[in-house]
Amino acid sequence: MIRLEHTEHRKGNTKEREQSKKKENQKGENKKKKKRWLSPTAVNNYLKCPRSFFLSKIEKLKQKPSIHLIRGIAVHSAAEKFYKNKMNKYPEMDYSDLRNIVLGLFKTEWEYKKNQLDRLDLNPDEIEFFYSDSQKMMINFLDDFIQNKGFEKPTPIVEKMLFSHKYLLLAKLDKIEMNRNDSREIPDYIEDFKTSKSMEITESIKRQLGICSILYEEIYKRKPVLGINFLKFRKGKKIVEISEEYKEELKNLILDIHSKTQSEDIDDYPCTCGWCKKNFDTDTLCQRLI
Repeated sequence: MIRLEHTEHRKGNTKEREQSKKKENQKGENKKKKKRWLSPTAVNNYLKCPRSFFLSKIEKLKQKPSIHLIRGIAVHSAAEKFYKNKMNKYPEMDYSDLRNIVLGLFKTEWEYKKNQLDRLDLNPDEIEFFYSDSQKMMINFLDDFIQNKGFEKPTPIVEKMLFSHKYLLLAKLDKIEMNRNDSREIPDYIEDFKTSKSMEITESIKRQLGICSILYEEIYKRKPVLGINFLKFRKGKKIVEISEEYKEELKNLILDIHSKTQSEDIDDYPCTCGWCKKNFDTDTLCQRLI
């Protein structure tokens, strides 16, 4: 009887261990199969460097501030405020007054970033250069608005988030000029603001616009015209053509990235850029993650 009890006890322990191990495996599988929402930035980051994607999307590390990132956010925010403050509704306003308002919007956004600017390894002359350069971008933004008869157009939709549950895809659109008469003869227009020093339509920009087009067509059931406004340049607006074939390839690419980014193991995300450690605040991570 005693031996039988011991045998049954051993069997019970073995069964419990097997059940526990099965539960752990199931948890691991569920953890591995987790899919994440992808944005154009996330897609481009993964293609440029999987480790950068890991640090940003999985470890949730913040990117270290840079003058280009800070300036870009300030310019985008000022352009957004121009429309949200309905400055496009004052066609009778003198240009000099409108110009001062636009520059004032940017100044406010720049001052919001003062703490971040102070932490940069830049001297006052360098900071002043980027401030002045950004002011020129805002003037180019205003001049483009006037030259394209912005006062005569309906107020565009700005900073609009679009989501696709089908592809677990999202994107923020800087500006949408939507045809409110629902006429198919006049397509909607999507514009993205860029503060880069070149007007080159890079592959990353093309992918970004392709993703925006995929989202827009899925939600609004109409194909938009896609444009980039390079604010550093006068007349910096470019229309970009995205073919149906390219969008289909992009959809397959997105599905492929989803399949490759379910793991939470850093070893599955090799560094291919060489500067991940410099670009992210990795002080809180264990040294093995670098």
